Amino acid sequence: MLHTIEVFAMDRGDFVTFLRSMAMDLDVRDYARYDDLLSYMEGSAAAIGTMMLPILEPADRALAREPARQLGLAFQLTNFIRDIGEDLDRDRVYLPRADLDTFGVTRADLRAAADRRAASPPIRALVAYEVERAREHYAAAAPGVPMLAPASQACIRAAFHLYGGILDEVQRAGHDVFARRAVVPNRRRLAVAVRCLLTPPGTPVGPPAARRP
Repeated sequence: MLHTIEVFAMDRGDFVTFLRSMAMDLDVRDYARYDDLLSYMEGSAAAIGTMMLPILEPADRALAREPARQLGLAFQLTNFIRDIGEDLDRDRVYLPRADLDTFGVTRADLRAAADRRAASPPIRALVAYEVERAREHYAAAAPGVPMLAPASQACIRAAFHLYGGILDEVQRAGHDVFARRAVVPNRRRLAVAVRCLLTPPGTPVGPPAARRP
């Protein structure tokens, strides 16, 4: 690890931030506001993006840092949306309490929806709100992909679209994340991978397009 850090001149501060968030997972079960959740995700997700950045060799590391942060945030928020039920089983709720309050949803409501494998209309509205928030992170991350070394772009471009595709599947299910786990179909995964391999380096990346349920 120390060798890799030295060779790629990785920011050691990212590792400190990462470990701080991992320690939070020991006793923090939920977050009051989105800013509080962002503080956690700064280490658990954004720091992962910036850790990888030197290995992906962007032309301008300083310019690419913020999009890399945003991509980490986008990926993790996507996970939080998809995995509400699984996180409940671990006694955790990663959607901010302020958002639950806005839509009139309680932790007990989420538990009941998970048990009956069907989301109520208020929960669907909450999930739709979080999906749009995640899409904002993807939009902020998109300019960073063409900044990477040509050899690095295809894999990150594919990850960008496939993770964004999970949001498409959530929307396709009417924002009910309890009926079934949102998974990108294998045929679409293959199509995305091939398309990204064939995309010329430097091609701009648009945010994942919203699909009709």
